[in-house]
Amino acid sequence: MNIKLSNTIIQVTETNKVSFSKARNTRLECLEGSIWLTFDDLEADFLLVAGEHLLITGNGLALISGLPFAKISLTTPAIQLTAFSRLLSWINDHFLNLIVV
Repeated sequence: MNIKLSNTIIQVTETNKVSFSKARNTRLECLEGSIWLTFDDLEADFLLVAGEHLLITGNGLALISGLPFAKISLTTPAIQLTAFSRLLSWINDHFLNLIVV
């Protein structure tokens, strides 16, 4: 099943685990209960309780299990303009629209 990670709330339990990948820059928040979170490309596992969150920094496989029950939120943050992208936008607005004769 494909889950859109833009703004999703999921219930997980010890027996009803959720796995996903390709979630870089997705914010995961534990809304209720507690979760056990492990990534195949990280050596450490994470335990989150209600009110805690983390930003997923990799695209590897992630596995989430409720301890024993939890509700999680997955949110993709809005793209923020970096200084470089603002500079490119300014150059485009001021120079690339000139007509050369």
